[in-house]
Amino acid sequence: MTWTGDTGNTYKLCLLDTNAVSEIVKNPKREGRGFITRFPPGKFVPCITIYNLIELRRKVEIFDKFLNFFSLYPFFLLKPFQFLLAEELLNYDTNKKVSALFNSFSPLGRDNSYKLRKFVENMFKINEIKNIEKNWRDEERETLKTWLSFKDNFKPTKSDANSKDAERYMKEAGSQTLIRLKPNWIRNRIINEKREIKFNRLASLKVMLYSQYYRLYDPYWKPEPQEVTDVTIFAAAPYVDSIITEKFQANIFDKINNKVPKLNNMEVFRLNHIRY
Repeated sequence: MTWTGDTGNTYKLCLLDTNAVSEIVKNPKREGRGFITRFPPGKFVPCITIYNLIELRRKVEIFDKFLNFFSLYPFFLLKPFQFLLAEELLNYDTNKKVSALFNSFSPLGRDNSYKLRKFVENMFKINEIKNIEKNWRDEERETLKTWLSFKDNFKPTKSDANSKDAERYMKEAGSQTLIRLKPNWIRNRIINEKREIKFNRLASLKVMLYSQYYRLYDPYWKPEPQEVTDVTIFAAAPYVDSIITEKFQANIFDKINNKVPKLNNMEVFRLNHIRY
């Protein structure tokens, strides 16, 4: 999803996972230089989510380097998964586009809301945000338990991960997720109106569920709570033009780019693509 600025210039959006951000700011002469060369600020806007920020803030030195590096360029904070899902449900019966942008930053910004460092400092002073950050590790653990319960209740047709089981898992786990998160919507849409869920209209949820499936059924995957954050970050993937991530998640996107229509034109880059 390209973005047009006030001047009329159009930019492509590039979503970074936390590991990519860390490598860029830790190694500005290698990954940092490679990133700017491959994704020049005049053509691309780098994007992250609040979940990236929570992860980055766990390492104070890396977080400070992140603020220093990305304060020099136009930069976007994208909406968290809950916001994206709420907007997708709101627009479910319309052709209205979902906007993933939460806040934009620029070194030429008119006030503190445009200044990355100041905005982030102020945001994490808000009690609601402070509580989200404080409870996020517990949230990761609880969500991971939910994933594992989905696996316990799912009956795969094959022992190895495959596209047919992935589709069926997405629908079953998706229905359970909506019942848990949006019970009133499910009640009105499915029970009262007896309509089938059209998951293509819930792209953020669909991407997350596929990412869950290919983790749960990978024999080498280890169920670490931090994986929840990795998956949640990429709920915004359907609303950007490119992503930079580690090999494992990149391989998942290669498998599902024809399963989620909004991913058809998204480019997937691995960390080695930004090593100068």
